[in-house]
Amino acid sequence: MARLRRNGPSARVVGWATVLSLGVAVVFGVLSLVEDEEDRGEKDEFSVLELSAGQSRPTKTTKVDEATGGRYVSEEEATTLYVYLSNNTDDLLVFRGIKVKTKRFIEVSDCVLGVGGPVQITAGYDIDLPKQGKSANKSILYQLRPRQAEGISITLGTEAEEDGIYELEIFLLGGSEYRKVGEVIAFSYPGLEKLYPRDLATLPLHDFPNASCVRRLDRTLTDFIAQHDSVPKEVRTLQKGVHMTAEELG
Repeated sequence: MARLRRNGPSARVVGWATVLSLGVAVVFGVLSLVEDEEDRGEKDEFSVLELSAGQSRPTKTTKVDEATGGRYVSEEEATTLYVYLSNNTDDLLVFRGIKVKTKRFIEVSDCVLGVGGPVQITAGYDIDLPKQGKSANKSILYQLRPRQAEGISITLGTEAEEDGIYELEIFLLGGSEYRKVGEVIAFSYPGLEKLYPRDLATLPLHDFPNASCVRRLDRTLTDFIAQHDSVPKEVRTLQKGVHMTAEELG
């Protein structure tokens, strides 16, 4: 466990620490959430300083080759979820679980119909991202010291064959019930925004994306961005690439 100290928002020394570092694959995220201490600081047991999932790190996962049935270990890039909290009390706060709920999932594909990959990931995630409306839990031991701020980190991933954008709600188990700490947006794997725009000039005919599929994805992403005050730059980059491809397809 690594700890760094710096001056905190109330002119007191705050300890930042990664108290949980688990291995997994797939996802990026975004939404930062910073609480106003003047409004909430001492009213709640804890306040959320930051909630983000915008960084990735390598992790080992198990894959299976569908052609041969053979399993092997592969190193994949995983997006890391960070939760930074401030303990506003004089007591030790203990969290024993983290829950991730998928509020919405938008599938993002290359729109080449009927094409599937021969390899899929079967194991290796800390939390396997759940289907829309479902939740996934993970037991943890996160001790937040009195009048201190610390962070936990955990990697997220999915074994599902569909790739896309996850809008997630994050909860921590303190005492006997889960408490929501915020929402975050994540890709099913880091770098998904690089799927578009498609270079139609170099694609063979059988790899040409379906025009109606691309236009539908463009509308979905445009509506999704319009419904949120803030979305990750990666989502905007993906939408621009999809829109460029849709226009080129005519």
